[in-house]
Amino acid sequence: MLGRGYLSVPREDPDVTFSLCARVPSSAHEVGDRPAYAVAVTTDAPAVGAFCPFVSSRGAVATQAFVNVRLGRRGIDLLADLGVEDALAGLLAADDHAENRQLHGVDTDGVFGFTGENTDPFADHRLYDDHGVTVAGNILTDEATLPAAGETFIESDGRIGDRLLDGLAAGVEAGGDERGHSSAAVSIWAPQTTPYHDLRVDEHETPVAELRRVRAAAVEASDGFSEASKHRIFD
Repeated sequence: MLGRGYLSVPREDPDVTFSLCARVPSSAHEVGDRPAYAVAVTTDAPAVGAFCPFVSSRGAVATQAFVNVRLGRRGIDLLADLGVEDALAGLLAADDHAENRQLHGVDTDGVFGFTGENTDPFADHRLYDDHGVTVAGNILTDEATLPAAGETFIESDGRIGDRLLDGLAAGVEAGGDERGHSSAAVSIWAPQTTPYHDLRVDEHETPVAELRRVRAAAVEASDGFSEASKHRIFD
């Protein structure tokens, strides 16, 4: 759930939200010699990519449930001086509505997850410290959603974006009907940016599948650019 009142028109389907944050070592991704950071998310609300995922060269943060965009923006900024646990726990300690929030993230050395007591059930998070991965969700139709998403990402191979989409798809399948979602997003920071590192589907009946189609088209187009062109586009 992105927040009570965020949806102006009630929907019959459950307002399911879940997301995945990841740190990907340089040995396991396609570009650059530093870790990449990423967030993937899907929810039954439009334009989730504008509210939930935040990434930088220092880490990845996802804010959801009774969403507060400031937690994501400020959390990323604080990673310049603090570890992810201190940064995000500190923000929640100063938040009068913390028990309505869900917040999780990763940085170079650690992981953090928080699910407030007032978050709509079923709500929880999972931390995979050894792998630099966190997953969190609320109003889930099945408790298997989170481990399905996290473990699928961890066990999959290939480009980061494909692995993230594999995780989302596994979570959707474990959690029930795809109709419980209407938007999805993948946001990646990597040492070398590509056109397919920041993609969104803002409103669609099957947003994860549509995001996979959009990503495939973006990858195909980008792979046709020369290396010099890629550098000029993103310098």
